[in-house]
Amino acid sequence: MNPSQHSGTAGSLPVLTRTARRDASKPTRLRLLAVGILLVAVVLLAAPLARAGGDFVDLAVGSTRVWFVGEPGVRELDARSGRTIASPQLVGAAYPLSVTLAGGAAWVASVENGYVWGTLTRIDLRTQRVRVLWRKQDSSVQYVAAGSGGVWALIGSAGATEIARFALAGRVERVWKIPDAGRMAADASGCWISTNHWLLHIDPTGQIHRVIQAQLGDISTGDGAAWLPQTTTVLRIDEHTGQTRTLHTAQLRLGGFQHDLAAGDGALWALNNAGRTHTTLERFDLQSGRPTGSLDVPGIADALIVKPEAIWIATVIAPPNQPANGYDVIRINPHTLRRTLLVHLLLQCPPCRTMNGQACAHTLDQSHHLFSRG
Repeated sequence: MNPSQHSGTAGSLPVLTRTARRDASKPTRLRLLAVGILLVAVVLLAAPLARAGGDFVDLAVGSTRVWFVGEPGVRELDARSGRTIASPQLVGAAYPLSVTLAGGAAWVASVENGYVWGTLTRIDLRTQRVRVLWRKQDSSVQYVAAGSGGVWALIGSAGATEIARFALAGRVERVWKIPDAGRMAADASGCWISTNHWLLHIDPTGQIHRVIQAQLGDISTGDGAAWLPQTTTVLRIDEHTGQTRTLHTAQLRLGGFQHDLAAGDGALWALNNAGRTHTTLERFDLQSGRPTGSLDVPGIADALIVKPEAIWIATVIAPPNQPANGYDVIRINPHTLRRTLLVHLLLQCPPCRTMNGQACAHTLDQSHHLFSRG
């Protein structure tokens, strides 16, 4: 199918579950991506304002490798040691926004020339071959997620937002027009889309369902459900039955562009914005929403991945009133909430000036420091 052709719309949708009460919220903030060149602002309607002056980071975690994307580019890291394994180069001057792993490849959503071109790239995990699957002028590929035997992408263009589904080999299978789509996640049940007023679901057959009326939120999947944060609650939607349950968590301050909420390892996890100097990782009970632990991490955390026995976070280091000057990838033990790995990207170690992915002897909280440079 030609990517410009659309095979679905969210204009008139069946209601899958009953409507839940909406929480009062502040107006949705837009964020501009500052990449040093003129932005095409009309394409940014679905992208929130960056808390770090326009710096975006995202993570995807496999069994032995961690993929980081952001202003430093694309980095493949060893999940045990944190060493840089590879730094694949995207075609053109692409700025990567989102990454996922599926079908033996890393899939990277990116933009070029300040949202003038939107690009989806597939990087073969074995050969490191870089292949552009989608590249369209006056657009932005903002999110990418794996689920239901394929890969889903949220694409913004002038006056419209779309969801595209790709086969694992890279072929475009179908495209849906989804007005006001702002966040996206996927799992075995299909694709979940948060808009300004509704949570929508595209099932494996391609049917679009209105799931629940709710404000725009950082939709996440895990532990057999979709999770949608609101101002003081998190909505849990069972991926099999469609039943909705409300967890009362008190006020949430999820300000990130990427993934600030995740479920796994027996808990619900959230990155609460605490300012430019640090972010609070909070752990909640899956049944009650009661907080059960927290940890402050340096910088502006903007990516959260939960795996068995490990929490992965990516942060932007942005001192007050200054632009970002570094990026961290942090691994945390979910039971003790202690850091077990800390990787600095683009920085060198001040005491010993170690760089280029070499380990240094300095430690903090029994963490292993690595320093690499783009």
